[in-house]
Amino acid sequence: MIAEYSRAASTAGCEIGVSSQLSRLDGTVNVHLPLVDDITWATHLVLVFESRQFLSTQQRELCEAVPRQRRIILDPDGHWGPYVTAGVDDNAGADTIESWHKLYADLSDLILQPRLNEQLPDGADFFSYFGMPDIHRLATDLPHPQALPYQLQYVGANWWRWNEMTNLIRAAAAAQPPIGRIRVCGRWWTGDPHPGHVTATANEPGWMQDHGVEVAPPVPFGHVVSAMSQAAITPVLVRPLLAQMELLTPRMFETLASGSIPALWPDLGYLSALYGNDVELFLLDDDPADALARMMREPARYRERLATIQRRVHERFSYHAVLAELMRFTR
Repeated sequence: MIAEYSRAASTAGCEIGVSSQLSRLDGTVNVHLPLVDDITWATHLVLVFESRQFLSTQQRELCEAVPRQRRIILDPDGHWGPYVTAGVDDNAGADTIESWHKLYADLSDLILQPRLNEQLPDGADFFSYFGMPDIHRLATDLPHPQALPYQLQYVGANWWRWNEMTNLIRAAAAAQPPIGRIRVCGRWWTGDPHPGHVTATANEPGWMQDHGVEVAPPVPFGHVVSAMSQAAITPVLVRPLLAQMELLTPRMFETLASGSIPALWPDLGYLSALYGNDVELFLLDDDPADALARMMREPARYRERLATIQRRVHERFSYHAVLAELMRFTR
């Protein structure tokens, strides 16, 4: 996403850099993103908080080099607002919801959330943060499903997604005819879970292989959308907590860009605010096996509607459009 922002900035009259003083340089960040070593270079500072409060006391002091009125908080995991739970998951994590509120209030007066359907908590404004990459292939241009390498594929890590993915694989096996040629690309679908997030990445070792699923490593940086286009159907799997809060995620846009038919569990019905009324066509209803079978049996019907959605969403949420919206918050 940040790489997309950086590319869009080159034609938007601004510059975007990643602060080496505030960010975790993990090898990918260093290679693919433009680094800035001195925070005083910035006229504005955008802080993105996901699962943890990553700033040390010294780093929080560094943030003050940018005036408060020019600091923005992006909150894609919904830490700002009421305490929310989904099973054993919640929007506070290892911290308390009160500590998240205090952190944000200490850093900025402008908090942006990618939450749909006017469910924004007091004190937050809507900003999608995630954008839609350029359309890799129009859905109507993809070959027949039988000519694609995979019938069903998920590109992404197992992060609170085990139940949704395994239920989908069972539905694919129950479809008539059964859907095979299934692949998952990403970490923690088999073997040991992440040692620091055992519950979020829990899996049953060997389950995927026993059910005929190909398990592949994460796709290389910048190849997520093109990898998705290798499958007839790509599920959009969302951490249940985020779905409950009706938050946007990157896969909601990347899947569209790929041209692969999105398969959505019913808890994503709120995507009508993004995809329009056509979202109902892609929802896995009371009989997900039959819904998947229809996607394979009538691909033209789904792809024609999908191509319309692709064009409409890209016009509104291309990274050029999203960056322009972010810049309006800086004035």
